[in-house]
Amino acid sequence: LCQMDISNYKFAHQLAPFIHQVGHEYERSHFRKTHGDYGTVPIRELQQMLPSTHAWVRNTVGLFESTDNITMQSNLEQKMDFIKGRGFVDGILFTKQELVLPELFSLDIEGINSIRNEARCCVIATAISLHARNIIGSSILKTEVGVVGNNELTSVLRKKHFKRDDLEAEVIAALTSFTTALAERSLSEEECNTLKNHALAVLRGNDPVLKLLDNRIRSYFRYACRWTPDTKSTGERSAPIEMKTGRKVVKGDDDLLARSGVASSKAEFSLAAHKEAKRLGFTFVSSDLIAAGNKARLIISLACSNYDKDILGRLLMAEK
Repeated sequence: LCQMDISNYKFAHQLAPFIHQVGHEYERSHFRKTHGDYGTVPIRELQQMLPSTHAWVRNTVGLFESTDNITMQSNLEQKMDFIKGRGFVDGILFTKQELVLPELFSLDIEGINSIRNEARCCVIATAISLHARNIIGSSILKTEVGVVGNNELTSVLRKKHFKRDDLEAEVIAALTSFTTALAERSLSEEECNTLKNHALAVLRGNDPVLKLLDNRIRSYFRYACRWTPDTKSTGERSAPIEMKTGRKVVKGDDDLLARSGVASSKAEFSLAAHKEAKRLGFTFVSSDLIAAGNKARLIISLACSNYDKDILGRLLMAEK
């Protein structure tokens, strides 16, 4: 355990800061080798050099009209905040239009696809769990049952199915098992049939609750992608974090965070994201959404940090 503690400490306090220090410039250098010296070219040439990024920024600017909080006269910081929220979430993560991924995210294709898939699984799992609770007349989701049911349902939804019938059969079986455990009794034939019909409606996209959850999942990811750590709480650390092997900060556990004194941005984000997921009705899948939301936040934050002035800022200023 002592060797593991030392290794973890060296990685966290020596290697990780070094990677963070040189990582930005390394990615920018790789991007220049692939697409050209974006920092010195005229704006017209930049638009031609990065056509997909240009199109994405233009479409994002077109969304300015749909909100009262931002206009073309807003400052760059406000526009970048809008890009992190509406631009990235609505324009890339959940776009319903055919999209050529902006060049800025060429290294993030796998991450973006995983976020999309996780969001889809979370929406479906939330929808069918809501129907399950309504069918048995339970408004309370027991923690133990919720954890087991969530793991079983989401694992089935994440699994690759080659036939829709196979997916539907496995989801119905997992949902029936979860609902039986939640009800703490056997389900009647009528309840099983109702459960099956709701599950099929959700999986086939015919359930009206999906539209509500679609709007809410977008709202959650906008919140996650625009979230920033509290600089006061993270900047006043006077002592290194205590090494603890085999112990993690439980997602959403406010008391444990307070007791351990851990003020890392990831832990802070986990608490904030858990509260937002709970507020929007995603308690059943909050732990999964915390991980997906953090991944989305890191992707768009890195892109904005690396290319805010040389690319995004210039493309935004060029749009009148």
